[in-house]
Amino acid sequence: MAAHAALESGWGRRPLRHGDGSDSNNLFALKTGAHWHGDVAAATTTEYENGSAQTKIQRFRSYPDQASAFRDYAQLLLDNPRYRAALGTGADAAAFAQGLARGGYATDPAYADKLTRLAQRLQRASLNPVPR
Repeated sequence: MAAHAALESGWGRRPLRHGDGSDSNNLFALKTGAHWHGDVAAATTTEYENGSAQTKIQRFRSYPDQASAFRDYAQLLLDNPRYRAALGTGADAAAFAQGLARGGYATDPAYADKLTRLAQRLQRASLNPVPR
């Protein structure tokens, strides 16, 4: 989850913002969808269609705090059968990322590879902490 939040938010440097500049606290770039009844932040994003990158304005979920974003993300993975392949993969970052990609989480054809590399980097860092 940490790697996914880091990838989607650019390590917190590119948070999804509302038109007034306030933070949407959407760490996972979750779009609104038909069943979303909460706050919304419209933002420019890159979507891939037929292998071509397209810039679009999309509607994203907005949360009162980051903890709410983590809870909603976890619930989405549990509730949506498209992401079943990502669940139960344990510490296998590549299997998790591939499961998300096969479920259609992102349109970027390199998304699973990007998420895998970042997750593996975080896993290595947690196993080899910097000495104080």
